[in-house]
Amino acid sequence: MSLFAAAVDHSCAGELGRLIRELSIASCPDHPLFLNIHPAELNEKWIVQTDDPIFEHGKDVYLEITEAVPLSHFELCKSILSEVRGRGIYLVVDDLGAGYSNLKYIADLHPKVVKLDRGLIAGLTLDSRLFKLVSAIVVLCEALDAMVVAEGIETVEELEAVQESGARFGQGYLLARPAFPLPEVTWPDDHRVAGAARSRTSTRRKLPTRRPR
Repeated sequence: MSLFAAAVDHSCAGELGRLIRELSIASCPDHPLFLNIHPAELNEKWIVQTDDPIFEHGKDVYLEITEAVPLSHFELCKSILSEVRGRGIYLVVDDLGAGYSNLKYIADLHPKVVKLDRGLIAGLTLDSRLFKLVSAIVVLCEALDAMVVAEGIETVEELEAVQESGARFGQGYLLARPAFPLPEVTWPDDHRVAGAARSRTSTRRKLPTRRPR
């Protein structure tokens, strides 16, 4: 974050973001990629250049917009993201539930994926009011055609509550530590899942369906 803060101060966030995308795609040519972008990159319009490496990647590319940072000049940013999405790039709303908690992002940006912030997952149990909130958010996101990823799962109780909430994907230390190359995980009853490549080399897992009680 300090690197991007300096880049913003020197009006070169767009150039830095492009360099990061080039390195990420060169390092993971055969994997889908989740790439974080800073709102300042959208203001500088680098990402809509026709020769940006994300448009040449042979696998799916997901651009993550953190929900904790407000988008300045939102209408302009929304227009740019709409153009990028129209060229086959998926959008991700990251850290939902942190910072400004702007649920309108989901309606405005048409994200493919919504990631629930660790603040909504920490200490989550089946009998808590927080569980009702998370379950309602999952229903809302799926009604808007967005997949939900629960971030920061660290305990078995949190995993159980996330599964019961209806979220189909999760990430966190309980499931896997950041690693590269990404490992395969074997669940009970041979539920096999593989992590998707990410710019931060962390892992995302599809959660096994819970059995009816």
